[in-house]
Amino acid sequence: MSETTTKKKIRILITGANGFVGSNLTKLLSRDPALAVFAMVRPNAPVNYLRDFQNKPNSKEKWFELVEANLLSEESMINACKNMDIIIHLAGFVSDWGKRERFWQMNVGGTENVLTAATKNNISRVLFLSSLTVHGLKGHKYDDENTPRTVKRFPYGETKKIGEDLVFEWAENNPNRTSAIIRPGFVIFGPYDNHSFMQALDVIMTGKFAFINGGRRLVSYVYVENLCYGIMQLIKAPEIKGAYNILDGNTTWKNWVGFWEKAINRKVTKFSVPYILVVPITAIMVVFYKLFRIKKSPPLNFYRINVMRKDLAYVNTRITSEIGYDLQIKLEDGIQRTLAFYNETKKKDQ
Repeated sequence: MSETTTKKKIRILITGANGFVGSNLTKLLSRDPALAVFAMVRPNAPVNYLRDFQNKPNSKEKWFELVEANLLSEESMINACKNMDIIIHLAGFVSDWGKRERFWQMNVGGTENVLTAATKNNISRVLFLSSLTVHGLKGHKYDDENTPRTVKRFPYGETKKIGEDLVFEWAENNPNRTSAIIRPGFVIFGPYDNHSFMQALDVIMTGKFAFINGGRRLVSYVYVENLCYGIMQLIKAPEIKGAYNILDGNTTWKNWVGFWEKAINRKVTKFSVPYILVVPITAIMVVFYKLFRIKKSPPLNFYRINVMRKDLAYVNTRITSEIGYDLQIKLEDGIQRTLAFYNETKKKDQ
């Protein structure tokens, strides 16, 4: 990508570009002739799938450029953001298990460095990938972006809430700046995923998925390419402000697992455990893992059991009515694309 071909384009830096959402977003945006995309990864980090679709076919040209920068270094971020017009901040520590200090360092400190870099480089627009967990897990039935953010005792959601406040403040302090907070559906699925829904899909594929309280509670979901399409619309919208939910729909956990089991022609899971019985088992696991300082999450932790305990259903009225978002890829097609990636990945691992 030469300098002459990018001068008139909108220059976009994507932090965390080698992650699940980042890989899909980089691929989508880099195909837009109006955009010059720079995919940021930490120094010496694996670029995962980015190399697979970086080069244009039968050409030495690249669809996008890779940029190495340290999210935890203010100076590194300032250098990475030079000459950029927009930052899409995806990078962070995404987990339902881990030390609070790590969440704070990445999700708060990293966001502070991004915003400082944006200020130093006179960047006018920042998009921040947040989470519906900022609203807490006490039950939500078709709630919107104005729902109070009441998250407690979940470091990922707490630090995302603080990150949102930092971005809100950054935009409010200067009339020439615009920002958007992006809150995807609770379940994100699609290609280039190695850790998120793919771990649950492993369990579904073996027929060992278990419900809590019969899987009757609602959950919101989004196919990753639909999420990325919504982000692209926020990039191009003349005016953006505040938070935007992006999701495909809501269904019960039982129906959600049923969609996948139907697609793979497997009998629907019927095993269910009452929440009241899962709590003491989870507590024992959590205490054991913390006592012996085991870094990986136990098979059950309180986040994993609580997402099935109450309804977590939302609407995306703002992005639909204000930005004109509409669903690009139907659920059935999204499932098939995800399964194709899953099966291809499994073949490579054999």
